[in-house]
Amino acid sequence: MTELLLRALEGTNPLGFLAALGTFDATARSSRRATLRWTDDIVPQPMLGGIEDTEDLLEVLDEDRLSWARSLVLRYPETKPLADAKPDEHLLQGWFENAYRMDRAVDADMLCSIVAEGAFDRARKAKPTHLHFTAGQQQFLEMVRTLATDVNKDMLKEAIDGPWEYKSPLPSLSWDARGERLYAVRATNPSGEKRLGVPGADWLAFRGLIFYPVSSVDGSLRTTACNRKWKRSAFRWPLWSVPASRDVVWSLVGDRNLISERSAHAQRRIQPRDLAARGILRVMEAPIRRSDQGGYGSFSGPETLVSA
Repeated sequence: MTELLLRALEGTNPLGFLAALGTFDATARSSRRATLRWTDDIVPQPMLGGIEDTEDLLEVLDEDRLSWARSLVLRYPETKPLADAKPDEHLLQGWFENAYRMDRAVDADMLCSIVAEGAFDRARKAKPTHLHFTAGQQQFLEMVRTLATDVNKDMLKEAIDGPWEYKSPLPSLSWDARGERLYAVRATNPSGEKRLGVPGADWLAFRGLIFYPVSSVDGSLRTTACNRKWKRSAFRWPLWSVPASRDVVWSLVGDRNLISERSAHAQRRIQPRDLAARGILRVMEAPIRRSDQGGYGSFSGPETLVSA
């Protein structure tokens, strides 16, 4: 099977990893026999199977983007779409009921990765995924809608083929672990400036969120591959060397033996030969930090928990 190297997506960066998953999901849902694996390099890069070339892939990704621009996930309710993924209980129920009536099963899958039924804050607003890093005037769904309508093929090409130039003022979902380092070397304080980003990567990473469903356990939010606590959490993900189908990738990224909070420290006791036997190169972890009020989030520097 032909494989395409997505050279700009780094497996050690949460944004690059999620964007690779989003690229893969869009390809798999386009009736291609898509596979995904990672190179065994210091900085692993994704190898996407089932696609002819970059131009073919860009066509697939752009068609997928356009299909989401008017999606119920991003446009509910139709008269006044939600700005953020924090509806009250009544709106949340209607959102899910309508999503499950739609012909596109992918809408329900994505909604289940954004917000959980039964998990509410003190104001009885729904609690979104632990990967919801926006707050204040940064409204998550509003930002994603902008990406869905304004990202173009050139931006998608920058995302997958590079280089990442960080020149666009379009919304950033703050999943780039390199972001803090980029701004740390500035000679002046950039806090009053609008952060520039790589919108094609942010859009594809949003698409990759579909592999991380959320749930409610006794009214408490659970997000696949994340710690339970909100302010001090962490996100974990595996990198694998064997071409995997969508169902296999789904099982890998949610494998509790690899990514659960309980097993995080036990990772160091996993024998490298056991990982190698499963075709897993390493398991990564990136701490999640939030502001004192529990709003704005960001990733701290990722580290390798265990490698084959």
